Amino acid sequence: MTVNRAELIAKIKALLSKTTVAGCTEHEELAALTKARGMMDAHEVTEEELQLTKEEKAILLDEPPDTLDPHNVKFFLMGPVAEFWGCEAWRKRHTAEGGKPVSFCGLPSDMNGATWMLDHLTMFVLEKLTDHLVSTLPPRAERRAVIRDFVRGACDRIGDRLNELRAQSERKATSNGRELVVVKRAAVDAKMKECGIHISGQCLGGRADSESGSFRAGRSAGDGASFGRPVSGRNATLRLK
Repeated sequence: MTVNRAELIAKIKALLSKTTVAGCTEHEELAALTKARGMMDAHEVTEEELQLTKEEKAILLDEPPDTLDPHNVKFFLMGPVAEFWGCEAWRKRHTAEGGKPVSFCGLPSDMNGATWMLDHLTMFVLEKLTDHLVSTLPPRAERRAVIRDFVRGACDRIGDRLNELRAQSERKATSNGRELVVVKRAAVDAKMKECGIHISGQCLGGRADSESGSFRAGRSAGDGASFGRPVSGRNATLRLK
């Protein structure tokens, strides 16, 4: 059966219009985005045909200035999460409110997914850290090192898994999917240049002991990260399992 190109493009545009701004839930928006991008790849629909992405501009999004980051979990996860979604992420210096907010630059739909994922993964790591501290009951003098090693182990493993999923998605991408990545990257670069933002290397003092039991426990916890909602907008719904 021959596909009516005009009807196909109309369906994709309708899916892409389902946003939280238009009254949809975040789950509905991401489900519609996943289906739309799958249809684009399957039928080789270009951005020129949709006349959407090349007109859409990247935007900046800052967390509230009083946002905390217990044990720097967000700091360690923001890079892999941003790369997965095709965004840029950085953390500002401590604010007057005492917070450690993360800033993002990317297309609105991508930042929707990235900010949700960062918050969700942060809560996951903190919950697993709580379980680890309760089960091990480290002496007060060792508690700081135990927390540091567990957090780094969990974040490193989750970062590895996100990178694996991103590489898998890139291998499966069609020519249109690869073109979309280039278009998005150009939009992000243009916005960063417009705002005069340059990200330098960000690091924290103190190295984790990769041989410690807490680091290994953190890696194991990172293996258990899972999601009940899609985390990729390409041909398949990819999940951390």
